[in-house]
Amino acid sequence: MSNNTAYSSRLSNALLSMALIIAAAYLLQDLLILLSFALVLSLLLLPASKWMEAKGFPRALSIFIAILLTFALISSLLFVAGMQIMEFSSEFPLFAKKAEKWISSLQSFISANFNISRRKQMLELSNELMALLKNSGVIISTTFSTALHTVTALILVPVFTFFFLFYRDFFESFLQKVFPKTEAQVLTNVMEKTGSVVQGYLVGLLVVMLIVGVLNSVGFWWIGVEYPVFFGFLTGVLLLIPYIGIWMGALLPILLSLVTLSPSHALAVVAWVAAAQFIEANFITPLVVGSKVSMNPMVAMLALLCGELLWGIPGLILALPLTAVMKVIFDSIPNLAPYGFLLGEAPARTTKSTKETKAP
Repeated sequence: MSNNTAYSSRLSNALLSMALIIAAAYLLQDLLILLSFALVLSLLLLPASKWMEAKGFPRALSIFIAILLTFALISSLLFVAGMQIMEFSSEFPLFAKKAEKWISSLQSFISANFNISRRKQMLELSNELMALLKNSGVIISTTFSTALHTVTALILVPVFTFFFLFYRDFFESFLQKVFPKTEAQVLTNVMEKTGSVVQGYLVGLLVVMLIVGVLNSVGFWWIGVEYPVFFGFLTGVLLLIPYIGIWMGALLPILLSLVTLSPSHALAVVAWVAAAQFIEANFITPLVVGSKVSMNPMVAMLALLCGELLWGIPGLILALPLTAVMKVIFDSIPNLAPYGFLLGEAPARTTKSTKETKAP
């Protein structure tokens, strides 16, 4: 009876703790998303900071240079993307005229095949536009709030990244005080392995983004899509958002091909992107990233779903690296090792051939 009571108590405590963690992750999502991005970025910049410190640079200066170079690179990429967008916008009137012709032909097709007059089509469209205008206040406030959160993150993420890197020895001492029974070397190994897993995942992801960007750029150029390099690398960059990111990037070239070329060209873009995603998901990502994370696909999918439910798009981006960190921690704690095993890759099945033996 006491054993059953003790087990029920442990189970209740575990479920209550899990519920409190999920509630805190949801209620404090703005702060936790900010800190998570800063932590992931600090782990990515840690080798560069250590290398400069080994060369004699002060720690603060090393961290500042690493962060500055990172944001200079990001700013350069955004500048190139902005130039492409400006060039694209200069030809927008031409695209608009072609879109008008395409919409007119679509209206004629609907009128001829579905017996819906052009007037009724325009009436339905105007009703939809009026409904959209009624909700314009909500749309504007949501857009403003999102822009404000983005600007705040761009300011605060580098600041917290600096603090994580500068006070890393302090945080290590804090963890040693929290876990006094754990040997200092074991704790250091866990932190180093955590950093190497996240670094390996992020570097592998950058390689996958580059490969997919080149692959889609070649495909778009072959199909005849305008600005193939820009749209190709846009699909590659949006791989930051697993599964749906590549299609978010492909939406514009699909519509552009539909309006300026033909429906067959748009279908060709869809087919090419689908093939690129299949190759990326089944061959490129497992080869480049899979060995770094060592996570089975079912757990990865559940992590992405939970991340999206809790934190939306940022949750999708952070789900896999944070789950990889959890796996490293679980593997290092004996009581949690079974959960680390559950998060890892499933062992290969072995078929045992049993021979029937007859009794003499």
